Amino acid sequence: MKRMSPLFLLLVATPLAAQQNALVGTWKVTYVAGVRMENGEATPINANGVLTVEAKGDSLIGVLVGEPVAGRPARPPLRLAGRSGAAPVRFLSEGKATLSQNGADREAAVHTTWTLSVAGDSLSGTLERVIEGVDMPSTGPQTIRGSRSPS
Repeated sequence: MKRMSPLFLLLVATPLAAQQNALVGTWKVTYVAGVRMENGEATPINANGVLTVEAKGDSLIGVLVGEPVAGRPARPPLRLAGRSGAAPVRFLSEGKATLSQNGADREAAVHTTWTLSVAGDSLSGTLERVIEGVDMPSTGPQTIRGSRSPS
């Protein structure tokens, strides 16, 4: 009887573990796409979209395609990256925001941390954004919810 080396078993088991993550799949999600600040008041801008998550090695890669938000320019798909492992999974994404102030627009880098969990066919979690070069009070973690889309 042949014996398999522990290293071989580890190399084979690692990709399978990443593929088994409950987040892998397609999700219809509702999330806070941004915040409108007017007269010191923060108003969340809610959006819907489709989040597709794939396992790649020991990582999870997500692509969020948001539906258009009324009165807002279309956004490009957003790439999320995180490590497969214990729940909840923490993803990071980088993007750009257009800031309008006193009639002038400027772009700023946005760093978002997404913390996601799955229970059956339901997704829940939070997202928290940091906008570079903007001095404004934190709005804290914002909610994201979703349901698994049929394949």
